Amino acid sequence: MAEVKAVEKEVKIEEVLEPSLDKELRIKRKKVVDPGFDETIKRLTPEKIEKTINAVLNLRKTAARFLAPLETCIHCALCSDACQYYISHDKDPTYSPASKLRLTLWEMIRRKGKVSPEFIKQCARIAFTECNICHRCSMYCPFGLDITYQIGMVRRILFLLGVVPHNILDQDNSQSATLTQLWISQADWIDTIQWLEDETRLEYKNLRLPIEKEGAEVMWAPLGTEPKIATYHVVRTAIIMNVAGIDWTVPSRDGWDSVNMAMFIRDFETMQRVVLGLYENCLRLKVKRLVLTE
Repeated sequence: MAEVKAVEKEVKIEEVLEPSLDKELRIKRKKVVDPGFDETIKRLTPEKIEKTINAVLNLRKTAARFLAPLETCIHCALCSDACQYYISHDKDPTYSPASKLRLTLWEMIRRKGKVSPEFIKQCARIAFTECNICHRCSMYCPFGLDITYQIGMVRRILFLLGVVPHNILDQDNSQSATLTQLWISQADWIDTIQWLEDETRLEYKNLRLPIEKEGAEVMWAPLGTEPKIATYHVVRTAIIMNVAGIDWTVPSRDGWDSVNMAMFIRDFETMQRVVLGLYENCLRLKVKRLVLTE
């Protein structure tokens, strides 16, 4: 009986990601057009990319977070069925969480940061448009590998290189400048709250939207979109608080917006400032609880 040997074709990363060789993914993927991707990669140099990747990975200090998962993952695919992108794309294996890591972070490690601007663009497509960093894959991994952390660090690298979806980066810039999602000034915030109280009291006579009430039980922190473009959410919250008899307040100072867009692109510096702003307002007003919109 003739011996039958299974021959597995080795698929190199270049066959998937490099523009001249990614025919398979060109068919499967819709092109993502975004100035945050297309324009910024034009300004990247191989030297800057390599320096940024190696600065973030710094494997001498972070080997346990990056190299250990790379060597431990057995590609069992249990994480795949936890991923909505994998399920919603007919279980295409290139959408599996392990595959996303192989096509991004693990390849950066293998090449020691020596990758092209086009590779970085493809990483941005994967990390920002094919993953929600929802943590479901990490929960299903039998080894407890923190896949989400690793994808998050891909986003960190992309943020430092400036390769971020344009709309998200604009909101991150807003939070960096104003601690709000949509460029809302402190004066606009206070004016909106006072205006909504006046309007709502036409129907609910005793309703209040208390500002700067020291010692209240609860400090409420809305999303930045609510006082900007969805004021009915603020009114509904005020009605619920008043009907329920909650002793509540909102701060007048910056640090009232509970949105943290910086977290999604791993802008750690701004992310921490947003959280600190909420925490400091709670301490200053001496409240017992912080309540956030959904």
